[in-house]
Amino acid sequence: MPHSAASKDQARNEYRRRRRELPSAAALVAGRSLAARAFTVIPRLVSPAATVAAYLSAGREPDTGPLLAGLHAGGYDVVVPVCEPERQLSWCRWTPESSLVPGLFPSVPEPAGPRLSVQDLPNLELLLIPALAVDAEGMRMGKGGGYYDRFLSGFRARGNAAPAVGVVYDQEFVSAGSWESDSLDQPVNAVLTPSQWTNLPLRPVYS
Repeated sequence: MPHSAASKDQARNEYRRRRRELPSAAALVAGRSLAARAFTVIPRLVSPAATVAAYLSAGREPDTGPLLAGLHAGGYDVVVPVCEPERQLSWCRWTPESSLVPGLFPSVPEPAGPRLSVQDLPNLELLLIPALAVDAEGMRMGKGGGYYDRFLSGFRARGNAAPAVGVVYDQEFVSAGSWESDSLDQPVNAVLTPSQWTNLPLRPVYS
């Protein structure tokens, strides 16, 4: 990215283009390394049998399959997001045996099963969330729907302190100010890439 901040749309289009150009095997290779890196940190960060929110990867996103399987094998209560109308998220429990069904967006798989609100998840202690990029101040480049920014804003406003961790490829962890942020953007507490878990100086959340 150039040193001057790009507009959010310009930056998003560029990161999308770069992902499309990745080799087909890149997601699988990254996924194995992501899981290995995550489990050097998660057991020290999250209590046994806690709820961990993750997500089902799609397309050229880093493959979260090994991460989800490892969380389940480790005894964690794993939930993944469900897109609802009006750009809201609910959650559904995931296990390796979960059946997947088309969701609000057919290209985004969702487990079949009861939909849960965050109030149904009192032991939620960690959120692993998708991103196209994360900068060094924790600002997250999403896909443009605003689902996670809305969720995190409400989640934090209710006093929930579970850290949010953006999951990206190594080259998508970029310098601060690489794009213009706005009042809707919610920062993440850390970034997970195939080679590192980096805690970030959480920028004050916009009110």
